[in-house]
This record gives sequence, C-alpha cells and structure tokens, in this order.
Amino acid sequence: MKKNGSGEKNSKKFWMAGIGAVIVLAVGIAAVMAVTGERGEPPITAMYVPYGEGFHIFVSEQAGVFEATFPEEIYDMNGNMISEEQLVKGNMVEIYGNGIMLESYPGQYPGIMKMKVVKEGSPSDADVYQEIVDGIYQEPDPAEPPALNLEYTTDMMNAVVIVNRGGYEWVYMDKDGSSNAVVADSAHVLDWKTGEELVDITVSEPLELTLHFSAEPQNVEVIRYDASLLGKSQESLEGEKVTVEKKDGKWTLAGVTAGYVYDITGIWENGRANYGFITLALE
Repeated sequence: MKKNGSGEKNSKKFWMAGIGAVIVLAVGIAAVMAVTGERGEPPITAMYVPYGEGFHIFVSEQAGVFEATFPEEIYDMNGNMISEEQLVKGNMVEIYGNGIMLESYPGQYPGIMKMKVVKEGSPSDADVYQEIVDGIYQEPDPAEPPALNLEYTTDMMNAVVIVNRGGYEWVYMDKDGSSNAVVADSAHVLDWKTGEELVDITVSEPLELTLHFSAEPQNVEVIRYDASLLGKSQESLEGEKVTVEKKDGKWTLAGVTAGYVYDITGIWENGRANYGFITLALE
C-alpha cells in the first residue's frame, strides 16, 4: 500500500497555447474565481472537439477554449433531445448558461442549462484545433481522486470556488494493470487554516451551492461544525449532518449560512475523498 503522510494542497498550473496568444495562469490552493454577470446570458456558439478518453473542449470566437458540464437538455438540429454521446466532432452548438466561466485553462463552464446543435460540421473542421488539443491534453493521474468546485449566485455576483482536497483513500489500476491503494492522511477539517487549506465563502443570506466534481460520485455526505470549534478537533466533537440533494442531475447543498465549517465527503466505487470550506458573515 502506498501512503502519503501529508494532506494535499491542490496547486495546478495551466499552460495555454492557442488562438493567437500564450497565457500562463496559476491556480493556488483554495483560490476563489468570482465572475460577475447578468442572468439570461446570450448563448455562446462553439465547436465541439472531443479528444482522449472521455475528454472534450469547445472552441468559440466569443469565449475561447473551454470545457463544459453537459446539461440534461441537449438538442439536435431538428429539436430532438439527444445525449452527450451523440454529439459529433465538428458539431457547432449554441450553449445557454449563466455566463460563469471558471478562470483556468482550458476554461470551465459548469453552469450550462441547454445545448443545441446548429450546424453539423465535420470532424475535419475540428482538425485545425489539434495543436490546441495537443497543448492541453494530459492523461489524468489515476492515483488522485477527483477535484471539487462550488458554484453559487448572489444578488451581487456569480462565483465559482475551487475547494481544497484533504485526506483520501483511493484504489486505482496502474499501466501494468496492477491494483494499487493510496491513503493520504490529512488533519481534521477543523484544524485547517482559514484562507489557506480552508477556503472561505462570505454569506449574507442562505445560499444554494452546486457541487461540481471532476468525476461523478456515487454519493456525497456533508457534515458541518460551528465555526467557533476551529482548532478543537481533538475534543471528539460531533457535527451536524447536512442533506445533499440531486437537483437537475447536479449535487446541491441548500440553506448554506454563515458561521460554519463544512466537511464534504465524495464517495466513488474506488474510494472516497474529503473537501472543506468555511462560511463567513458579511461585515
């Protein structure tokens, strides 16, 4: 068994090469990417470019290069509902969403409500973007559990938050087909430091958070603790279980209020991982 004695600090660098510019963007631990926007955003027209095993990008003159969370509503040119598997390389689609684009590279658009194919295109149309694909494609590390982003909307802004991952237990197959088990220890979420391992979200009224995992979990469990208990994990404290619901195919956490530390556990067939954040009152 492979064991990592310290909790993870998710720091990633995304290197961008494409469409006339080179941009370097570093995403730090528990960074908050907040983007203001209006509801009822006009659709984005983009080309669908699949690559690798189950990966894809969309390329748009309006929004550049980005990944998309597929909605339940995907339509063909005749208005018939289709699945994401029925999209074809080179399809031109209109994408309707809330306008929140996560500032990574490639960009990530989690808040999509509807897609519609407006032009069939052809695979050869997408071949011109092969250089971009080659620049961003990386085989996912099978030894690491999925990442987690939180999305929410207030009267002031739309926001996407990158949540830090703590300890996990994970089983994966290596290139030789051998099964490996990884255990990464981490301090209890109450011992994480606010603004460092523990991302903070400012709350003025109850929020509904959407949980976007990079791979769909089988189940999600959430426990919250009063924020006054920070640093007191050794006192065998019991937290309050919080209900997580699936709404329109997405994991949602309703009634999120200020003054709590939230401990999220994602559960997959091959393991589990913990994530955490704290809610602060608006001053």
